[in-house]
Amino acid sequence: RGDSVVALVRQDKAVARQHRVAYPADMQQDRPIHGAGAEAYASLLDPLDAQVDALGEQVAHDVARGAEPDAAEREASRAAVRWLLAALREGPVPRPAQLRSLRDGAAAQARDGGPVQPVLDRTLSAGWVAWAAVTAEPGVPGPALAALGEALLRTGDAAAAAIADAHAAAEREMATRSASALRGLLDELLELPEGDEAGRARLGRRLAEAGIPSDRAVGVVLVDAGRDLGDGDRSVTDVARALGRATGSVPGVGDPRALGGQVPAPVVATMRGQLVLLLPAGRWSVDPTPALRALGDGWAAVTAPAPALPDTAAAVREAAASLVVAVRLGLRDRVVPAGELLLERAMLAAPGQLAAAVERELGPLESAPRGGALVETLAAYLAERENVRAAGRRLGVAPRTVAYRLARVERLLGGPLDADRRLRLATALFARRLLAPRDDAPRDGDAPRVAGRSTA
Repeated sequence: RGDSVVALVRQDKAVARQHRVAYPADMQQDRPIHGAGAEAYASLLDPLDAQVDALGEQVAHDVARGAEPDAAEREASRAAVRWLLAALREGPVPRPAQLRSLRDGAAAQARDGGPVQPVLDRTLSAGWVAWAAVTAEPGVPGPALAALGEALLRTGDAAAAAIADAHAAAEREMATRSASALRGLLDELLELPEGDEAGRARLGRRLAEAGIPSDRAVGVVLVDAGRDLGDGDRSVTDVARALGRATGSVPGVGDPRALGGQVPAPVVATMRGQLVLLLPAGRWSVDPTPALRALGDGWAAVTAPAPALPDTAAAVREAAASLVVAVRLGLRDRVVPAGELLLERAMLAAPGQLAAAVERELGPLESAPRGGALVETLAAYLAERENVRAAGRRLGVAPRTVAYRLARVERLLGGPLDADRRLRLATALFARRLLAPRDDAPRDGDAPRVAGRSTA
């Protein structure tokens, strides 16, 4: 026979295409089962018991598609014939216990990395060769033949569905486990404790097992979107797509293997509600700013370099420390190098002492009546390079109001606003901005808020 069974699996459902055999017109899968059960065709099965080896050989060649089947395929094909005969003897529709053995075999095939098609072909072909053997005998009673044909069709459908479903379920389970393992590798990459040399060596081995060169340099970008993000967040996917368009690659969402290709691709993930980008460095580097616009407005981002992948966690810690400052300063909708915020981080290293210094320098102004207006006037005056008219325009008040307030500032501070005092006050104002609660931090480019237009 030149025909072979071809099983197609689409959307976890098996659809069989087999060679044409003339069935009675009433043998349709959507018709109710006729007859009393297996006894209607049992007599036709008995002669097949002696033909299991021959039928199995036909099935093996059917599955091999012109090649010479090996011993394992021959045994598997004989087992498929034996399963079919046993199932048919139980009734025209296989019982759950009988289908369970097919499901177990299909799942094992998936776990071994094998495709579902040979398993389907083997099971369905067993039905066709059994039908051919029965119809080859002369004088077969029509009613028994019709009952057997209907049972074969129903058994084949049930078997195909069980096999396809079990194989797909096993593949999904393996994919989930693989994704979990890859996410674990990424977490280790992002959170390796400082000074953990044993962990660093282990990370190097895991990277090598995943085919990722550990000496690959990356730029770490840590992003505060103003809301908690997860790997499944749509905006995270949008950022990944935008990066893909910019780099001409397929970024790995939570999958560090994207860094291991000959042309490495970015990795996009989330970490404690924040977005993390690992961008290949060197000639593959790309500006992430356009892609981050997919997050909307108001995000803050800091980047830090990692000379090699085991240095990623250190770069993440560097970026995280600087991101706190970027958010406090309202540096929104742009990516800031972590090194540009070292001064601010140093000032915040001892926030208690910094707050005490701010209180000493600005306390007399803040505690005075309408002190908020005095502090804002001082800030505007210093920002406008001691230009009274420019400060007035910035605040929306008359120059004489600015001059009056500055005179009050000098009286409250006990001396003139000379160069040394102006430097100290500018530093105190900057520190005050750093210490402001995050929600109160002005956005980059915002003008100082005016407490009022009073001339007091």
